[in-house]
Amino acid sequence: MQRISLSPNFFLDEFTRSQTAERFGHPIEVELGSTVFNNLRFLCLTLLQPIREALGPITISSGYRPKWLNDHIGGSPSSDHLTGLAADIIVPGRSPLDVARFISSQNLGYKQLINEHNRWVHIASPGPDTMPRRQELTIWHNGQQNLTTNGLHSVTELREQALRG
Repeated sequence: MQRISLSPNFFLDEFTRSQTAERFGHPIEVELGSTVFNNLRFLCLTLLQPIREALGPITISSGYRPKWLNDHIGGSPSSDHLTGLAADIIVPGRSPLDVARFISSQNLGYKQLINEHNRWVHIASPGPDTMPRRQELTIWHNGQQNLTTNGLHSVTELREQALRG
């Protein structure tokens, strides 16, 4: 089967892979020319491709999520993954915090950039014809609950600060 290109280095199948969906026997499908397809292409061309050109290969750990999958994994009901405007990424050989800080330093029009638990970077596009918010957050766990802190921070430093009170 021929892979469907979204940009020079990204393909549709990278955004529709899910171990959870496979376990349930529900493949994730995106119709060519659909809003989700066009959003994924926009995400790739405006955000992911420039990051890829600067940092090298990117692994997509989560891309498009249909509602049933988003509900199953406890995703936000307003998640940009539902519309194909977000991806969770890993850059091999680089920490998520370093990747997020690099992205922040670039003149890229993202809606949201999150260092999630220092395990991956969530990046969301505002979509065509929408102004980028460039919101930056760190999501981390303090031992009892997930917390969200404005800005891009080291999770280790946030935990140490929390312990010091």
